[in-house]
Amino acid sequence: MQFEYDAIVFRQRADGQGPLLAMFTAPAGDVAQWADVDRLGPDNPQGPQREPKKSRIASIQRFFQLDPENTIPTAIVVGLRGVTFDGTDALRKIRFELQDGQPHPGLIIDGQHRMRGLEAVGPATIVPVVAIVEASDLEMAFQFLVINNKSAKVPPDHLRALALNYQGDLLEERLKSARLALNANLASVGVLDEDPDSPFRGMVSWPNNPEEQRIVAPAAIEAMASEAKSLGFGELEDLDSLNAFLIAMWSVIRDEWPHLWVKDSKLLSKVGLTCVTKFVADTFKSWARNPHLRALVDPGDPDKVETVTREVIATLDPKFFEAQWASSSYDTRAGRDLISDSLVTLSFNKSNNEPWYNGLKIIDRTWLNAELAEQGGAPPPDEEDAPA
Repeated sequence: MQFEYDAIVFRQRADGQGPLLAMFTAPAGDVAQWADVDRLGPDNPQGPQREPKKSRIASIQRFFQLDPENTIPTAIVVGLRGVTFDGTDALRKIRFELQDGQPHPGLIIDGQHRMRGLEAVGPATIVPVVAIVEASDLEMAFQFLVINNKSAKVPPDHLRALALNYQGDLLEERLKSARLALNANLASVGVLDEDPDSPFRGMVSWPNNPEEQRIVAPAAIEAMASEAKSLGFGELEDLDSLNAFLIAMWSVIRDEWPHLWVKDSKLLSKVGLTCVTKFVADTFKSWARNPHLRALVDPGDPDKVETVTREVIATLDPKFFEAQWASSSYDTRAGRDLISDSLVTLSFNKSNNEPWYNGLKIIDRTWLNAELAEQGGAPPPDEEDAPA
């Protein structure tokens, strides 16, 4: 199959040195056919790219769906081989063939998520392309490293300064569709409060929301994000993937325990959100080290995040968050450690068909005795006799 496009052909350096470049546009469905991604792996140690993240691809698709004005004009960079041109001017026809059983003529150096995201929007979506013509493997690896190490995010203060030159909240509204914001507290807080898929939508305790809906402290979401990021997974390096991870995890917890999604719920307190996130995240890390469970773990894939979270939550009991605790506040380092240890003990109890409250010193004993008496059960052993 032959592909043909109108291209601008040039060398970037004024001295005429450096690789020949070609700029053109192509439908995403075309690019998906003739361009491949050379991924780094055990069988391909020279491949520069990592495995694609479903969360990033989905975020690009969502970005296009949220506002009809949204576009991504940034070009992907490909190495392109087997090229022929018509003409000698800057504007030429560029042609290359896709042959069965042969390597693809194109290799994506930068922009694999962009291209896959645009393809998910629709195969006719236009992809801007900058091609390095007849690039060597060394040149493509070099370009990948340069592009990915020279890019820098725009500082939040720059965003806010730029917004002063625009009318009202127009820029703010457009930025929301890209999961950016001018608010200094953005990070994960703004996204989890405003994203349509977030289980915390409209629940953050800040002036954006009606007072009766202000349930979740902004600091709680910041702490959740910090716990998830501390996993050390490369899939959670960028903010969008981190937010997708939190949204997928907590959507499952909301669906499993909807009765705890209320004001003054211990689960939705800062310590509850932080410690449950830590418990689930620690399980992800533990499973990733287990060769029998590793295939289930992919923090960059929201579907797998939901599956693992559902299995982890099944080892806990929501009664823990309905119970009266021995202290009114555990939002200290020692308190959070105690809650985290209690969740591990609770999980052990549930997995071994033991009473959920065994060994949980955090549970108020008077409350627990009254609950068990009401249910006709025997009181638990004294605290000093309870297993640690």
